[in-house]
Amino acid sequence: MTDHHEMTPTTVKDFLLALLGGLAAPLLTIILIVGLVVGIQARQTDDDPADASDKAVRARIQSVGMSMAIDPSKPHVDLTGEQVYTDICSACHGSGALGSPKFKDTAAWGKRLGQGYDTLLLHALTGIRKMPARGGEPDLTDLEVARAMVYMANAGGAKFEATLKKEVEPTAADLARGKMIYAQNCASCHDTGMTGAQKLTDPAWAGLIKQGKDYLYGAAINGTFGGPARGGNDKLTDAEAKAAVDYMVNEAKTTLAKK
Repeated sequence: MTDHHEMTPTTVKDFLLALLGGLAAPLLTIILIVGLVVGIQARQTDDDPADASDKAVRARIQSVGMSMAIDPSKPHVDLTGEQVYTDICSACHGSGALGSPKFKDTAAWGKRLGQGYDTLLLHALTGIRKMPARGGEPDLTDLEVARAMVYMANAGGAKFEATLKKEVEPTAADLARGKMIYAQNCASCHDTGMTGAQKLTDPAWAGLIKQGKDYLYGAAINGTFGGPARGGNDKLTDAEAKAAVDYMVNEAKTTLAKK
């Protein structure tokens, strides 16, 4: 006679326990995945608030000199030397940053004062070593730069006066001589723009002319802007190089005046 075993009926409680047991492993897996994703996103989020991060970026990309843009409808009034120093120069000269002579440091300034007013002004206008031209503020006028330089130099022991040397205008004969020297030594590049030379019709001359004749004379004699010294002619005298510069500046000014 065969034994007959009856199955115990499944209760609701048994069913729920079995269901929860089957779901436990998938739920645990899902929780672990979500936790991993949240952790990754947290590490990629900036620690700084948005406004702080924005300020940091602006600080990194801002130029050395902050532009003091002026309303073109208002007449320009040159700032005093103290104002220019406070607004522009103190960023470096106040602390001696980048090797600049510190304000009122007579020892540091004494090494430079012997170079004379004209040389120090030229350095301030055109830049030297780590210092940019005009302290990094291209909107400053020559007189404002001169006043700032004098303000700092006098605080370091000098007795300068902020003056600007008036450039002597070349005569018609000087320009004719300069034109001939230009044709023989400079035209091959400046007529075509070769080697990056500025054509006499190039608007870039406005910025070069602003640097002053002494700066341009030095560039022509010593070679800058990618061009060779003396236009590549070693026999060209300083006077001849200056005559060529006078002609080029005059031609550039004439072109700029027509625009």
